[in-house]
Amino acid sequence: MTQQSALQTSKYIKPAREEKLFYKAAVFFLFSLFVMPQYFGIPTPLFDFTLLRMALILVFFMIIYDDERKNAFADMVLHSKLTLILVPYVLVLLYTMVLRADINAFLNPFLEIFSFYLLIYVIRDYLGVEKTLKYILVFLYLLTILGIIEYVMGRSPFSYLETIKGIYTGRFVRSGNYRIMSSCNHSLGYGLLLVAVTPIACLDYQKNEISLLRRPVLFLLLLINVFLTGSRSTLSVFIVEAVLIFILSSRVNKKKCILGGSVLIAGLAIFLVVFYRTKIAQYILLQFASIIDSVLGTQYSNIFGGSIEALGSSSNYRDQLKYIFKVDWLNPFLGIGRKRSFASEINGSFIESIDNFYIAEYVRYAYPGLITYGFFLICYLGGMIKKCLTDKAVYKVLMTGMACYMLNLLWVDSLQTLKYMYILIAIYICQQKNDDKVISDVKESKYIRKVTGKWG
Repeated sequence: MTQQSALQTSKYIKPAREEKLFYKAAVFFLFSLFVMPQYFGIPTPLFDFTLLRMALILVFFMIIYDDERKNAFADMVLHSKLTLILVPYVLVLLYTMVLRADINAFLNPFLEIFSFYLLIYVIRDYLGVEKTLKYILVFLYLLTILGIIEYVMGRSPFSYLETIKGIYTGRFVRSGNYRIMSSCNHSLGYGLLLVAVTPIACLDYQKNEISLLRRPVLFLLLLINVFLTGSRSTLSVFIVEAVLIFILSSRVNKKKCILGGSVLIAGLAIFLVVFYRTKIAQYILLQFASIIDSVLGTQYSNIFGGSIEALGSSSNYRDQLKYIFKVDWLNPFLGIGRKRSFASEINGSFIESIDNFYIAEYVRYAYPGLITYGFFLICYLGGMIKKCLTDKAVYKVLMTGMACYMLNLLWVDSLQTLKYMYILIAIYICQQKNDDKVISDVKESKYIRKVTGKWG
């Protein structure tokens, strides 16, 4: 081998190794984003280096280190439709930060958006849509199995990783039952995670099919975890989600789901009858009864140890939330930012927290923030709905996950779970890019054949 040939070989091998290293960094970034808690990392006086932030920094520096990746990432950011849609919202974040002297009003959502862009890049250019979906399924198996272990332990296994103090919120109990929270900061946050990604468990990407029973074990694990969160809103939205997935399934898969669903319902009924007096059975019945009470105004939950007073208080609290738009002290054009805690008396009810993301976003960023972020959500949900008219099952799954996640936000704040919705949108953007490329390649091939009389 000549010296020149050896040099060429080494130049070829080095990039291959480096590309493999970047791929591993991308997987690490996805794992940190999806699985790891925000309280695991290195605390500093000025800025907490969570594992996700460390993964973000690693991937970003590997991008700017390589000219090809740097140019591709910059081109994506500058010429993306996403940037055009998000610019108004980012401007709201900026002036809120300045006028409220609140750096977190900008920094926290900006880091989420920045992670969003990195996610799009690594999925589009390295992981690919199909492999990303496979990784998410692996992560879901891990989280749902740990969720059952957590319920038995009475404590989140992720809590042992707490190195950054002040984020982990501790144990949540309802009616004497521990509520699982996984790696999230609240049981409701874990519920949002489950709602966002459950449809992915029902997708066969290769066969372009949707079925509730595509992965029956995983679906059962997801259902159990939903119950164990102890969240009425999560359970309600999950039921809606299952119905939507059923409707979007093929006729053959519908028949299989009816059979499988009948077996599941029968099995659950037998379990509740046999173990009626056990704590877990009473807990399951309490959740169903609470949903019925909320809709019909009945008092069935009282039979299973629920508090009618608490349910009534919760209902009254939610009725008062809409009056936040009318309070005199809140500037409709400039929100309070993020550093100030919310506390107000409205119609005789003292409200300290806002269990509605859209109202909470209004409090933080007023009408400009609510409108600009709402525009972003509507744009991509609308795009997914439009794509559902095609025969691509992946779009139907992504639309269901995003729509149900947004629906759940009517009853809870985002609780730092927007990243799971961003995963859905990132996959949508990358899948759309792949489809557009296929169409472009087909058109180009047809043009070449027409001109030359043969395939190029």
